[in-house]
Amino acid sequence: MKKFKINKVDSFEENPTDRQERISWWSQEKLRNAKVMVVGAGAIGNETLKNLALLGVGNIFIVDFDIISTSNLSRTVLFRKNDVGKKKAEIAAERVKELAFNDDIKIDWFHGDLVWDLGTGIYNEMDLVLGCLDNVEARMSINRQCWLIKTPWIDSGMYELGMRVEFYNPPEVPCYQCNLTPNQIANSNKRYSCDYAKLKAFEEDKMPTTQITSAIVSAIQVQEAIKYLCDQEVAFGKKIYFQGKNNDFDILSKRVNDSCNAHASYPEVIDITIDITNTLKDLLLYISDNKLSKELASLDLRGDRTFVKKAYCRTCQSEIKIMRPTFRIDAEEFICANCRNGGHSYSNTDMNLETAKEIQEVFNLENTDEELLNYTLEQLGVPHMQIIAVLSKDNNYKYYKLSDNKILKSIN
Repeated sequence: MKKFKINKVDSFEENPTDRQERISWWSQEKLRNAKVMVVGAGAIGNETLKNLALLGVGNIFIVDFDIISTSNLSRTVLFRKNDVGKKKAEIAAERVKELAFNDDIKIDWFHGDLVWDLGTGIYNEMDLVLGCLDNVEARMSINRQCWLIKTPWIDSGMYELGMRVEFYNPPEVPCYQCNLTPNQIANSNKRYSCDYAKLKAFEEDKMPTTQITSAIVSAIQVQEAIKYLCDQEVAFGKKIYFQGKNNDFDILSKRVNDSCNAHASYPEVIDITIDITNTLKDLLLYISDNKLSKELASLDLRGDRTFVKKAYCRTCQSEIKIMRPTFRIDAEEFICANCRNGGHSYSNTDMNLETAKEIQEVFNLENTDEELLNYTLEQLGVPHMQIIAVLSKDNNYKYYKLSDNKILKSIN
C-alpha cells in the first residue's frame, strides 16, 4: 500500500475570523464586500471604526470635518498625543488600516462638511451608513440623503451614561426626522444667521459622557450593522435604549409622522461624466443634449442651496459683490468694509431681518452671465457626487449623478 503524506495542516488559530465564522449565519464574504460609510470620527466613531476593522468589513469611507484636540484623547482609541491638531478623518483612516488584519481593506476619508460638501451620490455608493454624530443638523442631512436614494442608516447617540441606537431603512417609515420636535428642528439651524450665512461666534455644544458609554453604544450599533449585512432580521424604526446609571435597557417604538417632509426620493437617477471640477457652462451644454434634457435645460438648486451674487450692506445699503453660495459666506460679510471699519457688525443689526441681496437658484445658458458660466460647479456650491435636479424647457425634471472626481479612490 502506497504511503501518503500530509503537506499542510491549516490551523484554526491562523484564521483571524475563525471564532465569528463559527456563528451559523455569519458571512465573512458579505462583510468583506460591504461598503460602509462612517460619519463622525470622534468618540463613537473611533469605536465603530475599530469594530468594523476587527470584524473584517472590507470597504470603509470615513467623514469628519473636525481636527483632533487634547480633550478627544481619553475617548478615542485610534488617536495619540502627537495627533493633536491633525484631521480626524485622515488619522482614523491611517489607524484603521494599521489595525485591520486583512491587508486588502479599502479605506477612503473625507475632511469636510457633511451637510454642504458631500452629495447624495456618495450615499448611493454605500450599502449602509453609520451616524456617529453629536448634532441634529448633520443627522437630518444624513436622513434626507438616505431617503432620497433609499440607503439604510443607523444613528447613535449618548449623554452621560445613557445611549441609544436607531436603525432606519428607507422607504420604510418612520424616519429620523419623524420624531423631532419643532424646537429640535429649529435648533438644527443655530449655526446660521437668518440669511443662512455662517455665524462666526457659533460653537457646538459638548456632550458630557465617557469612553465607556461610547464603547457600549458603538458595540450595539455595529452589531446591528453586522446582522443587517449578513441578512439577519433587525429592528427598523426602533430605539434601542440603555441607561447605564441604573442599568435600564429597553427597545422603544418610534412613531410615524405622516406630515414629515423628509420622505422624498428620486424616481430615477442618470449617471453622467461631469464632476464638480467642470464649469457650469460644461454642465449646461452637456445636459442640453437631445438625448438628455434637451435645449435650454436648467440646473435647479431651489430648496437645496442658494448662490448670492451681491448683497446690500445691512448698515448703509451700499452694494457688496459676493459671488458665493450662502453656506460659504460669513454673516459679517453682509456689512461693508467701510461700516466694519467704523465699528459696525452683523450682531449690531436686527438679527431677525434678512439681508437684501440678489440671488440665483436656477441656471441656464440664457439667464446666466458669462462670469458665472465659467464658475466650476464646486465654486457654485455643488457638492462632490451630487445628484442634481435639471429642469427641461417643457418643465420636466430629470436627475443626474455627477461622477466621483476620485473622492472614492480605493472603494471604487
